[in-house]
Amino acid sequence: MIKTTAINLINPEPMMVTWDLGRRCNLDCTYCSASRHNNYSKPASLDSLLSTFDFIKKYTEIYNSKRKYHLTTNIDFTGGEPTVNPNFWDLVKEIKLSDKSFGLGLTSNGTWPEKDIEKIVDYIKGITVSWHAEADVKIKKRVLHNILKLKENNIWLQVNVMLHSNYFEEALKVCDFLEENDIKFNPVPIGDGTIERSGWFIDEDGKSRRTSHTYSEEQQKWFFEKMKISAEMASVMKEGCELGRKCCGGRCLVGKIEDQWQNITLVENKFENWKCMVNWFFLHIDQETGLIYHHQTCQATHGKKTGSIGKLDESHVVLTDLKNRLDSPDPIICPNKRCGCGMCVPKAKENSDFIPIWNNHVIG
Repeated sequence: MIKTTAINLINPEPMMVTWDLGRRCNLDCTYCSASRHNNYSKPASLDSLLSTFDFIKKYTEIYNSKRKYHLTTNIDFTGGEPTVNPNFWDLVKEIKLSDKSFGLGLTSNGTWPEKDIEKIVDYIKGITVSWHAEADVKIKKRVLHNILKLKENNIWLQVNVMLHSNYFEEALKVCDFLEENDIKFNPVPIGDGTIERSGWFIDEDGKSRRTSHTYSEEQQKWFFEKMKISAEMASVMKEGCELGRKCCGGRCLVGKIEDQWQNITLVENKFENWKCMVNWFFLHIDQETGLIYHHQTCQATHGKKTGSIGKLDESHVVLTDLKNRLDSPDPIICPNKRCGCGMCVPKAKENSDFIPIWNNHVIG
């Protein structure tokens, strides 16, 4: 795996707000933990969602006032499955009509009825569809049909093909199908970051799950070839949580490798103690728990800690703390053994690399 000492963006990128609207989902994949989905959560009300959007506006305005460049902030709706919330399309319509300073995206399992494609085209800037091998055959056919319909409407689209180790050949056929239809896709190894979960275990809801998959050498070879990583550069790793990550948002990145900056795709994502700008490029809202994070996966924050930065029902405290912090901003020091966001934001191991990166993005 390619080892870097610093990572930066090739192009200016806006803040990405990932907004988890709730745990409820119409699928039940064994590689998705009970903490990420269920089939019973009560949908958030439209009023509560609009209140959260008001916080998002105020929070991102503060950060954007300190940037050297001004871009449209992106909101990506996630879940669970966001489209199962009956208030979802009313929320999207309200945001789209009331505020033009946000680009709206959607991360979905693609199982929605075909009639919703018209709404997606009207309100959504881009969509990421995740293809799940464990779904019913009819549902998987519907997902591929919806993907083709989106392609016909020229909406920004990418498909994350979940590389289920037991359905690997089917996943490869889906990748071939997408490639033949000129649809952008990412083959995604299944791994939640814990090798201990590469075997079956009983989750907190009493169901059997396996959230990190083990891949054969042949499967690994296909993955690295598809990612255009040479055999010499790729370590022999079997767990999905160790195969490294490509930026799922499609951001173009450069890395400092042996004192030389060069374009990068897939790198070793171990950045413990690195200076990181994750808070400048991500905000994560967990509507169901009412908690706010810098990033959904890594949850890194200041003080070399992980966890939430506050609560939605105390959002005024979060905004006050943010204003005070940005009077004299400082980087987050990564507290994680393994980086959950992979390589999507500027970061560096040494101050000598980090300071120029910081000055490239933040008003002094």
